[in-house]
Amino acid sequence: MKFTNDPKRIAANIRAERSRANLLQKEVADKLGLTSRTYLTYEEDASMVKMSVLIKLSDIFGCDISAFYLQ
Repeated sequence: MKFTNDPKRIAANIRAERSRANLLQKEVADKLGLTSRTYLTYEEDASMVKMSVLIKLSDIFGCDISAFYLQ
C-alpha cells in the first residue's frame, strides 16, 4: 500500500469515503458542526484539514484514518 501527503489526493479520498458511506455533504457538515461550504473546501483541498477533523471523519464514515492517505 502506498500513502500520500498530497492535499488534493487526500481531499479526493475524503470525498470517496463519504460516497461509500452514502452520506450527503450537508449531513457530514452537520455531524462535524460545520457549514456546508467549509466542509466542501475539505473535499476540494485538504491542506487546511486538521487531524482532529480527519479522526472525526473516519468515525463518521466508519473507515480507518489511513484511507484518507492512500495514493
